[in-house]
Amino acid sequence: MIKSENFDIWLSDAATRVGAHSACCIRLDHPDLVKAIRENNERIHEWLSAGKHGEMDYLERMFSKKSNPWKTFPNAKAVIVLTFTNGWGDANATHPFPEPESDEAIGYISSYAREIDYHNRGRAMLNELHQLLGYEIEAESAVDTKPIDERLFATFGGLGIIGANNLLRVPDRTNVRVFIGTLFVNAELPNVIHDVNMPFSCNDCMACIKNCPTDAIKPGMPIDAPKCISYLTIEKRSVLSRLEAEMIEDWIFGCDHCSNVCPPKEKIDSRIPVDLSWLLKTSAGEIRRIIKDNATSYAGVTRLRRNAIALLKLRNNSKSNELLQWTYKRTGSELLKQQLNAW
Repeated sequence: MIKSENFDIWLSDAATRVGAHSACCIRLDHPDLVKAIRENNERIHEWLSAGKHGEMDYLERMFSKKSNPWKTFPNAKAVIVLTFTNGWGDANATHPFPEPESDEAIGYISSYAREIDYHNRGRAMLNELHQLLGYEIEAESAVDTKPIDERLFATFGGLGIIGANNLLRVPDRTNVRVFIGTLFVNAELPNVIHDVNMPFSCNDCMACIKNCPTDAIKPGMPIDAPKCISYLTIEKRSVLSRLEAEMIEDWIFGCDHCSNVCPPKEKIDSRIPVDLSWLLKTSAGEIRRIIKDNATSYAGVTRLRRNAIALLKLRNNSKSNELLQWTYKRTGSELLKQQLNAW
């Protein structure tokens, strides 16, 4: 049974044991939590009302649950928050995609899709943490999969700050290449809240804003999703316009522009190159098998192929046109047909 005495030490050791970067614990009856959530809800509501979420209608549907963790997790008395990472930013980290045979038709996937899907890694960590706590404690875990504002709890618990690019920055990594997992428990655990001491302020930098090619990031404002390359390649479900195709550059999943310059340093190209011929000509079933434990499975094969088609249409060279013609004759996807016939 977990004891309140020295729980902060226990939690730090447990986080290290499960492979997390850092951890905090917040009682849901913390006197300052209501105000923090109310202020956060106001910002989110304003963002949704302005239509800055694009086609992410689920954010509107989830807002009532996301804005009230006490109602969403009625039995919970505390939440443990973990930060963790994978091969994000490591050009040598593994990924499941075959090496391109040539540079004629290449698209790129964000570095955060290296190694195992972060959802799976985070859930495994949280399950192990639950085991360490003891299964007599009821717990519900989430890694970017439930109506929770993980960043709010992470910052409230002192694990870091929200960078200008709206990603979590943690002090001893300084960069934003971390993910967040939460474990809501029915135990009255003590608060473990840290003081944040960042090595430099976002206000002194703004490199992410300067490096964003689509002007999706504004100082002190949430991301303008319809301008964000990650949104366009992952979340947008419909056909890409010519302007949107130009905006996504060579990306077919995600974007590393704002994360790669936090903190400012010599850039390391850790993108994942993908042969667009392989992506379009390999059976959808085989690709699903390859990406089933990878973050790209969230977008799915059809959306990845839609992005590839948009890139190839802009390139307008012999190799691109050959691939487009091949796809046009064989695809049964309505979305891909629409993208092929667009602009």
